[in-house]
Amino acid sequence: MPESFIQVKDHGPLRVIHLCRAPVNVLHPPMMAELQTALDGAAADARVRAVMLSGEGERVFSAGVSVGDHSRELVAAAMQSFHRLLHTLLNFPLPCAAAVHGAALGGGCELALACDVILSTPQAKWGQPEIKLGSVPMPGILLLQGRLPPNVIAEWVLGGEPVSGVEAHRLGVVNQLLPEDGFFQACRDSMERYTRMSRPVLTVAKRALNQARLQRFDGGIGLLEQLYLNDLLPLADAEEGLVAFAEKRPAVWQHR
Repeated sequence: MPESFIQVKDHGPLRVIHLCRAPVNVLHPPMMAELQTALDGAAADARVRAVMLSGEGERVFSAGVSVGDHSRELVAAAMQSFHRLLHTLLNFPLPCAAAVHGAALGGGCELALACDVILSTPQAKWGQPEIKLGSVPMPGILLLQGRLPPNVIAEWVLGGEPVSGVEAHRLGVVNQLLPEDGFFQACRDSMERYTRMSRPVLTVAKRALNQARLQRFDGGIGLLEQLYLNDLLPLADAEEGLVAFAEKRPAVWQHR
């Protein structure tokens, strides 16, 4: 049997999809394909009225897309898979939530931002640290629009420093802070407000919300993909950032 990187559990009409790739739930193409299949299945299942993504383990929700898949040889395919996954979440026909316990960084942060509702512990870490690796969080720049003021988005993208769940809640990224003890049960309890609603009415409401969000995402992601592939990847510093990360050393920027 092929290795599975997610677990799917139903709690009544709430379907919970757990990210299960130890130690930090790094997203790679096989895991993204499983997530895509699970989301498609949930959307088609008449018993489901809401979906929640969570990360297994105490350390992270997800540390993002595999750094190895950012190499020049693999990045285009990995980017397409990840952007398709984000599009699926943004266009999902039912309420979807991210339950963030630990850290949501890089692509993990973007995965959560693509959900309707974000639940977080106060101790969770949020951020887009890609700049420290000689990269740029293209989907994050789009997904943060409307959630944060432009100057705060600039701080996240250009500085790369994470913020706590408390700060992310204050800024409006996180909908609800829930205590560390009993976090996942509290998240399931919070999602009950959606599962009590009419499924067809929920789908109409989601279509209205989705159309507004997808105009921004679909209208911009193609342009930013080309900027990433054509302007960022050829830089020597883009390669140095990935190599330095893999070798666990500080990057030595050549500024070219």
